[in-house]
Amino acid sequence: MNRSFLIVKFSSFGDIVNSLPAIEHLKQCHPGSQINWVVKHNYVELLEGCDFVDNIIPYQNSGLKGIIEVVRKIRALKVDTVIDLQGILRSALIGYLSGAPVRVCFPHTREGSRLFYTHIMGERRDATHAVVENLSVVEALTGRKLKGRPAFSIPVREAEIERARVLLNGVARNTRALVVVSPTSRWKSKMWDGAKFALLCDMIIEEYGATVVFTGLREDAPYIEHIQRRMTHRAINLAGKTGIPELKGLLKQADLVVSCDSGTMHLASALDKAVVAIFGPTDPDYTGPFTEKRFVVKKTAECSPCRRRECGDMRCMNLIEPEDVMEGVRRLL
Repeated sequence: MNRSFLIVKFSSFGDIVNSLPAIEHLKQCHPGSQINWVVKHNYVELLEGCDFVDNIIPYQNSGLKGIIEVVRKIRALKVDTVIDLQGILRSALIGYLSGAPVRVCFPHTREGSRLFYTHIMGERRDATHAVVENLSVVEALTGRKLKGRPAFSIPVREAEIERARVLLNGVARNTRALVVVSPTSRWKSKMWDGAKFALLCDMIIEEYGATVVFTGLREDAPYIEHIQRRMTHRAINLAGKTGIPELKGLLKQADLVVSCDSGTMHLASALDKAVVAIFGPTDPDYTGPFTEKRFVVKKTAECSPCRRRECGDMRCMNLIEPEDVMEGVRRLL
């Protein structure tokens, strides 16, 4: 009898990316199984095309109504095992109400969610990267260790690359280097000073004759425009213009990605791109770019990593200067 798994990992963008090697390993261990994945509706396109995911269940409403709607769909699937890689009360409730007799999660559970699991397994978070933490749950469940380094299988279609080219409007075709810059994050504490980003981008353009392309959400556009106004040279602002397909297509063409700790950074590293990552309140050992083509910029501050979404001090980020980031650019570009 083939197994039926439910993966509960509905957010956020980078966290979903970091769980992909674990679920691909699960499929390799159980090739005839049905793998169902509950994910927030705005991240569905990230999973589409991943051939190890058989069924995507969009999760649209985080309230009680949303839980009821998604549980109704899940119960019809008759899953036998839930792998919760979110580890919070809401995800645990979805797994518990699925009716699955086996419900597993990693040790770092929150909000009392541990009460709803049948098994806690995998490595503890201390000094463990998120990719390894997620993978360790699947390895413990299947009893099979992954051979070699975890890898990402994120397909990028030619159509997605072409959509990105249309957005660039031919500007980058004759450039010496295409550098994608992702200066924003959902956490304000992760964001570097805009004036320093402007200086950095001018340095990249002057030293390498590069085309600099900013990415972000629609609400990030004003902040990026603020950076552009402080720049001497021209850059392209694609904030709000790239959905997940276009972002994949753009990153696939990039020679280098410069980013704070964000979903774009994780996607770029998963696509095997060179990444210069700017870190402050979070720990790069846990959420840094999972690639050997990386350069992490982080300054020592006694309060870091604090993992706070907002901070009135921001010393860990303010200590970083453009020249610190340029060191990484020069090594990787």
